[in-house]
Amino acid sequence: MWLSEYFQRWYLNRAGNIVIATYIYTDDLEISGKVPEWLWKYKVIRYSKAMLIPLWSVVCLWFTFRLFYRRELEEPVDVLSKASERILGDDLDFTVESRSDNELGALCYSFETMRKNLYDSNYQLWKSLEERKRLNSAFSHDLRTPITVLKGYTELAEQFDGQLSPEKQQAMLRKMTGQIERLERYTEKMSGIHKLEDIIPEESCFTFGQLCKEVYETGSLVCAVKSYFQNNDGDKSKELFTDRELVMQVCENLVANASRYADSRVNCRIYTDSGKLYITFSDDGEGFSEEALRKAWQPFYRGGDENEKEHFGLGLYICRLLCRKCGGDIALANNEKGGGAVTASFDIKKSESR
Repeated sequence: MWLSEYFQRWYLNRAGNIVIATYIYTDDLEISGKVPEWLWKYKVIRYSKAMLIPLWSVVCLWFTFRLFYRRELEEPVDVLSKASERILGDDLDFTVESRSDNELGALCYSFETMRKNLYDSNYQLWKSLEERKRLNSAFSHDLRTPITVLKGYTELAEQFDGQLSPEKQQAMLRKMTGQIERLERYTEKMSGIHKLEDIIPEESCFTFGQLCKEVYETGSLVCAVKSYFQNNDGDKSKELFTDRELVMQVCENLVANASRYADSRVNCRIYTDSGKLYITFSDDGEGFSEEALRKAWQPFYRGGDENEKEHFGLGLYICRLLCRKCGGDIALANNEKGGGAVTASFDIKKSESR
């Protein structure tokens, strides 16, 4: 009030040289004749005191809200906005972090939990699709060799059409029927699994001689124009207890690989030792490179044949997995005289479950 009183007195004294006593309130003072027209300035200053208080209140509220927003809301709102944009763009490889400990900070924590669940769900879906892709590739890969064997029998029958004796024809038909039955059993086994690791070996009993004969027939047909030699070191009547289908699947993959990289010759040695069955395939090609010895187990590894569409790069990976399912393993090496050698081992001891 004293500031308003001061301005009132100052304008009145300047305008009309009127001396106002200290006990006279200018609000009640009537002036006539001596007050100029620009006295409205006095009135503006007089009534501005009524406007300054709400105006000052608005300014204080605005600065208070601005400070509160910057300290409490701006950072978590910005974090949530950016996180929403990345999630909409199918990008879940980030973390939602906020330093706020208020309700928006708790919302950021819930957002991070949702992101993790989305990430895990998408990862499991991607992993399932990759497993299905790998299973389909393995299935296609493993069908090639039996089909090649059947094709070999068909070409042999066409080549000697009318020249084969009824006994040889019957023997060839039995072999073809056996390959077809193997394909049926393998297809049935693969159709019930979702990934290669789900394969369960089915133990059966067969003799060492039966296995050697089947491996020789398959190797001779797969190698075709290349020479195939097999050395059987063991008792032909010895009983073996393992999954015969998986053993033959491994042999077909290994002899196909050996034939692909051999110059002219493929060797096979089959023997047993300490309850294990060992089958080694070697060739006279260039052998394994240092990189191949380290990475040949990886799925879809093709070495220097990245552009070869007919080679899936799954043979050794599948063989290793199947050998381990049967209680064995697989090993790679280079021969002293050149060429590569792959040895597959299988547990052949009788057991209740594997």
